[in-house]
Amino acid sequence: MVLMIICVCNALNCKSVRAAVEAGANSPKAVQAHHGCRFQCGKCRPSIGEMIAETANDRGPSPSLVAAE
Repeated sequence: MVLMIICVCNALNCKSVRAAVEAGANSPKAVQAHHGCRFQCGKCRPSIGEMIAETANDRGPSPSLVAAE
């Protein structure tokens, strides 16, 4: 399996981004924080955002919450 570098500044690859998303990161900033990083140049934000959106689409719609009576 080839790992694509997503964030050059912090050496985050696609596997590490997916791991952060699976752990609950729901924004590019949260992915960076999950790995103890901060954005430097910011060029990876769109790619990380796309990966988050793809993961959300793969999971399908989240269940609706209904108040108990």
